[in-house]
Amino acid sequence: MPIHYLDYENGDDASSGTSWADAWKTLTLGATLARIAPGDIIRIAKSPAPSSIGNATWTNLSKIVTLASVQNLNIDLCETAWTGAGDTTIERTAVATDAKEGSYCMKLTLDAAVQASILQAYFATGELDLSAYQKISFWIKNSGAIVADNWIVNLCSDVAGATVVDSFLIPAIPSTLRWIPFTLTKEGGGNLGASIKSIAIYSGGTTTGMASKYIYVDDFIACTANGLNLQSLISKNSAEQGGAEGWYGIQSIDGVTVLLDNNTNTKGNAGRGYSTSGTTPETVTTYKRETIKTVLASASTTQVQAIMDSGSLAVGNIQFQGGYDITTNEQTGETFFDGLNGFGYGIYLSSKTYITLNYINVVRYTTGLYFIQSNNNTIITLSNANNNTYAGVFFAVLCSNNTIITLSNANNNSQAGVNHSTNSMNNKIITLSNVNNNSYGIYYYSLCNNNIITTLSNINNNASYGIYYYNSNNNIITTLSNINNNGSYGIIYSSSNNNIIILITNANNNVGYGIYFTASYNNIIRSLSTVGNTIGGVYCDLGPNYLNNALIAEGTEFVVSGMSVYANTRVYSNNHDQDTTKHWIYTDGGTINSVATDREGGTGIMWKLSPTYTRTNFYPLMLSVAKIACVADKLVTVKIYMKKDHATNVVGMLVCPGRQLTGMAVADIVATKTDVADTWEELEVTFTPTQAGVVEIEAWAYYIAGNANVYIEDLTIQQAD
Repeated sequence: MPIHYLDYENGDDASSGTSWADAWKTLTLGATLARIAPGDIIRIAKSPAPSSIGNATWTNLSKIVTLASVQNLNIDLCETAWTGAGDTTIERTAVATDAKEGSYCMKLTLDAAVQASILQAYFATGELDLSAYQKISFWIKNSGAIVADNWIVNLCSDVAGATVVDSFLIPAIPSTLRWIPFTLTKEGGGNLGASIKSIAIYSGGTTTGMASKYIYVDDFIACTANGLNLQSLISKNSAEQGGAEGWYGIQSIDGVTVLLDNNTNTKGNAGRGYSTSGTTPETVTTYKRETIKTVLASASTTQVQAIMDSGSLAVGNIQFQGGYDITTNEQTGETFFDGLNGFGYGIYLSSKTYITLNYINVVRYTTGLYFIQSNNNTIITLSNANNNTYAGVFFAVLCSNNTIITLSNANNNSQAGVNHSTNSMNNKIITLSNVNNNSYGIYYYSLCNNNIITTLSNINNNASYGIYYYNSNNNIITTLSNINNNGSYGIIYSSSNNNIIILITNANNNVGYGIYFTASYNNIIRSLSTVGNTIGGVYCDLGPNYLNNALIAEGTEFVVSGMSVYANTRVYSNNHDQDTTKHWIYTDGGTINSVATDREGGTGIMWKLSPTYTRTNFYPLMLSVAKIACVADKLVTVKIYMKKDHATNVVGMLVCPGRQLTGMAVADIVATKTDVADTWEELEVTFTPTQAGVVEIEAWAYYIAGNANVYIEDLTIQQAD
């Protein structure tokens, strides 16, 4: 079982990988197919540990984190227009169009004959003493690829950006049209100037690719060497390894106000913010954490780091173990890989099998972990898959038998925390918590069948749905707690059948419904509670779907409609309100429910059929009351007591649908309740099949002239000897 070593910040892919001193740099070029084999272990250097930044106040459903004390000094937040110079046209751009902080950002557009090494724009900041700081942090977005020495940010001692004190060279940016947070040390190092009066942007020594291109900039702040900055992650979490709270990317810093980001292109007035099922608001010690910045990806599909070999069932998985201290060689932390610009697949597995990933986190990529046609892989602990432009974890196509043991946080991704796509089947998640994203928490898209989640919690504050099943069947969730405050529905089933959830607690305060069934049937939820959903607790337009022990506390508990005429949509709610004496069937055009009997000598409950005007004699409200195993050539007699509470507004019947077995009449066998109100009457139907088999018996009710109810009680069945 050979052990290899990988250190992205200090390693070299040309090294042997046999020790920390000779560690590889990347998964792709270091841990190559020729160098690793089934059963090998690759130890990966950890990221820096969290460090306290003092107290801060966190509020549920808010992107604002309020610090107890200022960590940075504002240089310019780009709210007031800069002055153009050189080849540049300046435009103050409103957040409705594009900005990361406040109401505006600054857009600098060069002309076609851009000149090198000249002042392009400046802004008088007022006099600033930045001598306690060593770095600046800001956002930049570029329309054309940037090469090193294209752009320079300068801090100046005059008001017109002419007398340069501190210079910061913007590094190469291969991507375009992506906001990127940069934290830069000044050229030559040391503290920043004590009397800064303006900030300026210059063209560098090369103008390659700059002609007629623009950049946006926003939120210039001064930072200490090890302090909070726009590249930091922020959290309540003090643990170097694990912990319940997630780590969030930062959208902006303005004094004590920190805004949490979604993907890096999320505007300053948008985003999902923080989500908790705990105390809110809460003022607690807050921490920042720095990441390992991988090479900026040039496109959304760039493979930033790819797994290059597969393990085997016979020999063992290839293990990629993050979080190693390079001094002690102990796994004391975690590894946070950071794409910075929201582009690329952080870790890419294509047609790979028997791989283990542990304590490796992925933030600010297109997708953090991307699996395609990859099977039998294991993620032991993934603490954070956050702030990605598409998904935290994506099982793209034909991914089967993969297991995630613990995924603690999949937050603020633009599409989904966990996304299963076409024909991704038999995947398993043991524990998944804290899933708060800009579209869906968990997404099963197109024939994602037979997947299992054992424990799922806090699928809250997603912009659309907590869980979205689309054309996906036979999936199981054992325990689901807190699927709240989502922008549309808690759970939506769309053209998805035979899915099971054993227990749902708190499908609450979603903007639409707690549970939404559309074009879906035979889905089962065995225990459910909802309250505070804006439109109602449950919606269904097909069915049947089944609920058990459902406590639906909304004023509108169920909305049931047919996708077409005569759809006979049904939701069965057994032990409704978590009461073993209450059972309901919600259907288009009526309801059926159990109530306490009022028939003398009755058996405890009776059933009430309540048709509305759409339930006519062409489309009666029907309740199956018995399925009888019949012997051939034996007379069967079925009797039931029936009453109705209005003589003529409603019709009630006991029905044996015709031609169910050989020898039975083609027409339905019907006994109709007489037009007398509030009187019990025993109805009877008989039939003699010449074939052995099962016959179903139904009670029917249909609307005539007004709302009224039909009641049934005490069914008896007799078959001749």
